[in-house]
Amino acid sequence: MAIGRGKSSHNVRARNARSRIMRLLQRRRRQRAGLAEPGPAGPPREGQASPPPAHPAAGSPARPREGPATPDAPRASASPSAALQAAPAAPAAPAAARSTAGGRAGPSDLAGPAGPGGALQPGAAASTPVRGPSVYNFEAGSVSPISRTGWRPTLQPRRALEPEPCPVEGRRIIQYTNFIQQIQADVHAGGFGCSFMNSKFVRETQFGFRSYMYYRCSMCNKETRLETDPDFKQEVNVNTALVSGVVNAGSTLAVLESVAAAVNMPCMSKPTYGCKEDSLADVMEEEAMNAMLAAGKEEYDLAVEAGDVSPDGKGTPFITAIVDGQWSKRSYKNKYDANSGSATIIGYRTGKVLWTATKNKRCSLCEHAVRQNKAPRQHACAKNYEGPSTGMEAAIILEGFRNCLEMHSFRILKYIGDGDSSVKARLQTERPYGPAYTVQKIECKNHLLRCFKGHLIALSDNTKLPCPEGVSKQEMVMLRKYLRENVLRLSTGVSKASEYRGKTEVSRHFVRVERLRNDILNAPCHTFGDHSNCAEYFCSTKQALAAGDAAPVEVNYKERLMKAGLWSEIMKEVNKLASKASSLIFNVNNNKCEMANSVIAQKIANKRPYLSGRRSYSMRVHAAALSLNTSGQGLRMVHKSVAGGASPGEFTHKYIKAKKYARDEKRRRSAKRKLDLQAGSARPAPRASAAGPDKDYGLQVAGNEPPPADDPAALQAAIEEFKELLRKNLQRREELQRLSQGTDEWLRERANLLTASDFGEVCKREPTTSCRRFVFDKLYKTRGRPTEQMQHGHTNEIIAKEQLRSEGYEIEECGLFIDEEMPFLGASPDGLIGNDSIVEIKCPFTAYESQSTLQAIENKQIPYLEIKNEGNVKLKEDSAHYYQIQGQLHITKRQKCLFVVFTKHWKHVEEIERDDGFWNDLMRNQLERFYEEALVPEIVLPLYPYRYNKQDIRESPSVLQGRSRRRQRERERRQIRGRKSRKREERIQRGRNREDVKAGIVKRNFWSKALVLTQVFPWFSWCPRPNGEDLLTIHEDNCLYFIRTVLLCFVLFGDIFAGLLDSCKKKKQKKIK
Repeated sequence: MAIGRGKSSHNVRARNARSRIMRLLQRRRRQRAGLAEPGPAGPPREGQASPPPAHPAAGSPARPREGPATPDAPRASASPSAALQAAPAAPAAPAAARSTAGGRAGPSDLAGPAGPGGALQPGAAASTPVRGPSVYNFEAGSVSPISRTGWRPTLQPRRALEPEPCPVEGRRIIQYTNFIQQIQADVHAGGFGCSFMNSKFVRETQFGFRSYMYYRCSMCNKETRLETDPDFKQEVNVNTALVSGVVNAGSTLAVLESVAAAVNMPCMSKPTYGCKEDSLADVMEEEAMNAMLAAGKEEYDLAVEAGDVSPDGKGTPFITAIVDGQWSKRSYKNKYDANSGSATIIGYRTGKVLWTATKNKRCSLCEHAVRQNKAPRQHACAKNYEGPSTGMEAAIILEGFRNCLEMHSFRILKYIGDGDSSVKARLQTERPYGPAYTVQKIECKNHLLRCFKGHLIALSDNTKLPCPEGVSKQEMVMLRKYLRENVLRLSTGVSKASEYRGKTEVSRHFVRVERLRNDILNAPCHTFGDHSNCAEYFCSTKQALAAGDAAPVEVNYKERLMKAGLWSEIMKEVNKLASKASSLIFNVNNNKCEMANSVIAQKIANKRPYLSGRRSYSMRVHAAALSLNTSGQGLRMVHKSVAGGASPGEFTHKYIKAKKYARDEKRRRSAKRKLDLQAGSARPAPRASAAGPDKDYGLQVAGNEPPPADDPAALQAAIEEFKELLRKNLQRREELQRLSQGTDEWLRERANLLTASDFGEVCKREPTTSCRRFVFDKLYKTRGRPTEQMQHGHTNEIIAKEQLRSEGYEIEECGLFIDEEMPFLGASPDGLIGNDSIVEIKCPFTAYESQSTLQAIENKQIPYLEIKNEGNVKLKEDSAHYYQIQGQLHITKRQKCLFVVFTKHWKHVEEIERDDGFWNDLMRNQLERFYEEALVPEIVLPLYPYRYNKQDIRESPSVLQGRSRRRQRERERRQIRGRKSRKREERIQRGRNREDVKAGIVKRNFWSKALVLTQVFPWFSWCPRPNGEDLLTIHEDNCLYFIRTVLLCFVLFGDIFAGLLDSCKKKKQKKIK
């Protein structure tokens, strides 16, 4: 045992001894695991024996038997593959070469062919002798050898250590080159010969798709941090790049989360995405502004070159721009309440965006702070507009006109726009450049022609047009069809005329406008066969006549259209279009803005997600402007701005080039096809088939098996259960009365009720009329778009209510009323007045243009009104509206109804009292029986969906009974008619028999009576006249001439009088029946 000389030397020796022991233990572990040992191997000492070979179960390869390595041999590689290449496998040594089998490891077993660093040399032999046994003396702080004859512990052979499972789950996005360089640069100091391969995973810190992975060395305890993505100034980190890609693709965080979930990858959180989006919004806005400044400079130079300079002494040029706006959601022509909107100003010469901006009505951060009763944190507020959504476009365009003078140093004195009159009115009112400059609007030709064609098509489809005298219905249909076929020809003619007149070299502008207006007014005449006023530049008939050739044969439809009344309607639309000739003469459109709107729609995911809460909508609009002004180079510009001017990588360039190539190829093919069509060498594009959907489109294919037979017990149980649900609705009676009519909840609640609008049809129906059609319409008929009559009624009902309120009626809106006694009956009046009255308003579409009530009634335009004897107009008690009103009064428990018929020129107001007798006698039982027998069974156990066959719907038992009674009555009538016919035949037969004449059963006619006289009085006889006529003659020798004459007259005239009495009796009997 060695004794140290001092305290400091003792500590040094102790540390060195501990280090050596740790190195030996580490080397031994590596031998068990089959890994190479790092560090250069020193020459073996004398008396050192070869280390015992590893147990075969350990799985480690044996060391090759080679000569001792030189001190200059290189260190082994830190990677496992390099270590295995440096120390190839060899046959394991015999078990007798081990020290003490099954013993514990001693110091001699820990020694090996290692050099000063304790690492195995690549060329070291496995049989290199090791040191003798030694033990660490903790008192002396040194290792002393042990006698060879003493105890010598050895290591127990064990199996190789299995790799520990990695706690990192899923996939990660890494920057490959940088990640490998970080591993290679990991250097471990301390003399243990360890490297990154000795490190174990500790934890992971995620920042979206970017992660910091921490590893700790199991030998030297060094902690290493690896970054999956660098944060260099020349690189765009993965989070920013992904947000930029999402915006460029027109996607959202939800899609990104879905993709990350599909590949089992952690995604960034919503706050992280919002933070990156806000930072990227500033970059997008800055780059878009730079691109707009460059486009403005180009537009400025072109205006100066063309000489469009204002005479203000400053040389300020003026330009023509194209303007249009769009919103963050689709209105579908009935709901204009978008929270965000944008507008774009595009230069006419360059076709590039000169100005774009957005207006937002909401800011989610501010609203959240208000809900929490807190002051909002510092942020870039997205809200910059208060007002109606329809005014956003005009506000942005006005702001853009003013800013163009400051940004680009020019004025916009002409702009091309669609039919939005609010922008024009706003510019004329505000005058952005002062009173000395007026902004002129040029209407877009495409919008004008589209509106013109739409009105003509609507005219051709109008089946309500009256047929004048002398025009049959078939001819009217033919003329409307002919008009529909020539709508496109009319529109094309106007377009070609504007193109021709715009290029005509005429010094005065108004002359060209006037000629174009005349061409437009003459377009219907030219299209329908009247060429008397046509110009030669477009009319082939005029050209043929001018050349002396025969004009082509063509039918003139002008007179026939005038006779049918269609010509005046056509000319109304043509006059509207001719009034826009001052705009059509320029032959321009706003297609550039339409293209910009389509790009914006692509960036905002076709207006489906909600992006108005923060700056997302504004950022995407600026991204669209940047893409338009840089020809699709938006990704590249954003990358250079974020990365400090560095260009994007190889794959980004490939994507940009591929998109540019596809866009150029599409343009080339389109131009080639256009030239081929002009040359006639290309086939026209196939049109979509108008045959409609096939048999498999729409609802599922119906089955062929009939529906099952009803189980009376199950049906009755289902009906009782449903009635119990209806009775529970009575508890929500007040809540339902406050519902707004037309809402989803209102429609849902009344779907299974029999409402007052159906009372008239149910109560007035015949007992034998089938109820299947009504049940089908009530439960299964789909509600399409509102018809013109429905829209007319809804619009004018609101106007009528306002007029009634102005006259002093306090009308209160109401919802759905449910009857307390019969909860399956419901009513929704048009309004309530006080506590005892309701309002019902009718706006008849057919009588809207009538001049008075009497005229509408006489023309049978209002069949439910009648004129009483005193000239008063009343509602008919047998009309469906009267049944509706009585039902509403009974269900609402009110006494009076203010019935109003509202038209354009007159208004009929009538008070109708509640009639309980009418309800009890003619309505109550019929409604209850119809609902329980026809409607409820189909609601609880429907049969129609089995085959989608209307005949499968159950028929009401009362209808079946009524039909049975009707058939029975028809049989009885046929029997009675049979008996009467037989009796009649018998009478005729008896009348022909002479023997029955004496009994008084004869025909009641003149000649039969005369025959009776000849048989009763023998002095009468038949005498033929020379001319062939049979007359009644008298014997001359009879003295009773006078008596015979009186009796004959009495009998004849009595027979005639009896016949008249019989006919009168028969007529009275028919009336009674």
